Amino acid sequence: MNAGWQDKHKPAGARDTASEIELKLELAADATGQLLHHPLMEQARMPPDQGGALYAVYYDPADGALHKAGLTLRVREQNGRSTQTIKSERKARGLALDRGEWEIPVDGGGPDLAAAAGTPLAARVSDEALRADIRPIFRVRTDRQAFEIKRNGATIELALDEAEASTDSGAEQFCEVELELKGGDPSALFALADDLVDSIPFHLSPITKSERGYRLLGQADNAPVKAGRIVVPTTASCAEAFQMIARSCLFQIIRNEALLRRRDDSELLHQMRVGFRRLDASISLFKPMLRDRDSDAIRAELRWAGKRLAPVRDLDVLIARLRKADEKDMSLPVLAEAERLRGEAFASLLETLSKPRFMRTILKAATWIESGRWLKRPKPAIMAARELPARTRATREFSRRWQRIRKDARRMADLDGKARHKLRIRIKKLRYGVEFLATLFPGVPARKNRKAMLDLLEGLQDVLGKLNDIEVGRTLLDPPFRKPVRKAAGYTRRRVRKLLPRAEKASRALVRAEPFWA
Repeated sequence: MNAGWQDKHKPAGARDTASEIELKLELAADATGQLLHHPLMEQARMPPDQGGALYAVYYDPADGALHKAGLTLRVREQNGRSTQTIKSERKARGLALDRGEWEIPVDGGGPDLAAAAGTPLAARVSDEALRADIRPIFRVRTDRQAFEIKRNGATIELALDEAEASTDSGAEQFCEVELELKGGDPSALFALADDLVDSIPFHLSPITKSERGYRLLGQADNAPVKAGRIVVPTTASCAEAFQMIARSCLFQIIRNEALLRRRDDSELLHQMRVGFRRLDASISLFKPMLRDRDSDAIRAELRWAGKRLAPVRDLDVLIARLRKADEKDMSLPVLAEAERLRGEAFASLLETLSKPRFMRTILKAATWIESGRWLKRPKPAIMAARELPARTRATREFSRRWQRIRKDARRMADLDGKARHKLRIRIKKLRYGVEFLATLFPGVPARKNRKAMLDLLEGLQDVLGKLNDIEVGRTLLDPPFRKPVRKAAGYTRRRVRKLLPRAEKASRALVRAEPFWA
């Protein structure tokens, strides 16, 4: 047992109910000089004993049971001292990694599982079979240069890590900067990163060192990140609600983007695009408090970034239709041309993802969410909009949007393609808003009515989406291919005539729905 053990099973020197707020920036190994010579580093000091060589061993059963439970157990040696760290992932994720963290000095030779008392790991290691199966599974060697920077009253540790994660069967080298908040307002963390990314080719990275190890083992979660459930308290103000929602949307974007740069996957791209659209919808939902030049500029840049994904996504939809085509002989040459164009579009997208403008857009959006001008403007109308209960805002805005949607839905038969597309966007924004703020309307009746309305909204949106795909799909390929693509992919007037009655039927059902927020 460790010498620091106390009667109340509370390790001496352990961080109690700790939280680690950390931002990771990945960069190429040849860019480290740019960072070290950045003007901001002139303000930095090097704390003693924080840098040097670090050797960490990560522990888990062979099946990754701790990792699957969102837990990390490691023992790291630095400057002749060994420290055991237990980390737990928060359920709500944002751009910054926000994790529970518990540390204790340990003797060399492995983890002290008794020191897990009072941490989320304790319940897991109480299982004797699991405890007996815990073993070293991978290692991370790091050459660290650590600096401390004071900014806006906050203390931030900047660690430049040149590292290698390794298992018995493989290894991965990487270089990253970790910005960890040691004290003060988290907005300072983003402001510092914002300054750095203006001149250094960083990628925002939600990938932890432990995840790199699990990825080598084939145990990392590489699934596309879909919209997560957001629990907005019923007492939340508009400002609080917006920050919770926007953080979730931004995490969906950067997580899928990080995976997309490693592998071409149409669902990753789709979910990344959904993240952009959800974020835009959240800005629209809280527009009264976001009326300033900075907010307008950020929204314009986010729309620019989101639109860069559209060409690949549109071709993915077309290709999926062609692969299901009834007229196989006709579809094959068209499919080959669509796949060729899609390859070119994806290569262009990867170039865009690596450009400073794209990287700055995401990071500046994060800084704006955390510490933008909209949070500080003293104008009475803006202050009132920030402090307004989110439920009040939701009730007003849902009612306004619902009236407009019902008006258009009633005349579905008379709408042209452009008007149907606008209605689909309105439906999507209302659906996103309802999903964002669902927890503001608790209770069984509200929950049932909300589900019924979401089903109706999604149903009509789906039919209108198919109609819009027909409009878009007709123009994606060059003229020689347009007639074959219309026939092979079913993008014909006959298909439109079949879909329109479905849209009208879904519209009638939607018009009869009862608002759950009334």
